[in-house]
Amino acid sequence: MNLAGLGLTDYEEHVYRMLLREPAAPIRSDSAMAATLARLTELGLLRRTPPGDIVAVDPQSAVSGLITRRLNETNAEMARIASAWAALPSLTGDAGSDVTFERIDDHDEVDRRIYRLGMAAKELLTVRPIRRRPITPERFDSTLRRLADGVCWRTIIGVESLRAPEVLAHATRLHRAGDRHRVLDPPVQQMVIIDRSVAFVPVTPDAGSAGALVIRQPGAVATLLNLFEHTWARASDLEPEDPLLTSTERQVLHLLNNATKDEFAARRMGVSLRTYRRHVARLLARLGAGNRFQAALLARERGWI
Repeated sequence: MNLAGLGLTDYEEHVYRMLLREPAAPIRSDSAMAATLARLTELGLLRRTPPGDIVAVDPQSAVSGLITRRLNETNAEMARIASAWAALPSLTGDAGSDVTFERIDDHDEVDRRIYRLGMAAKELLTVRPIRRRPITPERFDSTLRRLADGVCWRTIIGVESLRAPEVLAHATRLHRAGDRHRVLDPPVQQMVIIDRSVAFVPVTPDAGSAGALVIRQPGAVATLLNLFEHTWARASDLEPEDPLLTSTERQVLHLLNNATKDEFAARRMGVSLRTYRRHVARLLARLGAGNRFQAALLARERGWI
């Protein structure tokens, strides 16, 4: 294996390997060798000792330095390429706008995009999923694992969708795993909102198979968020729960109101930080709250605290 991928020429690598194997090897004094030695010193593969001798740096340090240098160069190049998007408005004749809307006509691509972003999302809000086809077992297992991490996912589904036994079973299992489901009749416009920053809506209302519009414009996403929260508030829980709090829920509510840091709260409960945050996510889902502040307000309204 050679070091060409890290920016060295064959000759530069030859000289480095030679000095690595034979530190006392005689070095020619021609201009080509002088340029090579200077280049290898610049790259950190050679160094000069106080007496002025040139020695090879140990391979681990040398290769590590080369990799770091190449990564920095690659990152800088990627940033330059990405910045080319800034030129799009001027090319389209709309210099005052940002690229905040994207139309995807391929339904499979919509499905892939939502899945990829959703699996990395901390908060996923859905009204009647745009994807209508059955979820694969692999994706379903991935979803369950993600929910076990304590993410906040909420789904609103139309009553008519639950008439199919397989849909009801699927929704119920997700609901119990942490993707809280609420039911509404009549149904509202489909949408998917990811981490309150990206939204997907069908190009044609109630026709997810026709493709989707991806929205990143903050004002438009905020409007959709407001619609979702109002719709969530008037929807019914898929499985109405016992109004009484469990001892764990009561303790979590107390800590939410009195502990400033999750790490401290987790220690007070005697659980891991991940487990504590999972308890918090489930409590927020039960309250139908979008954040901890809203959860505290709703809990007070219900007389829980």
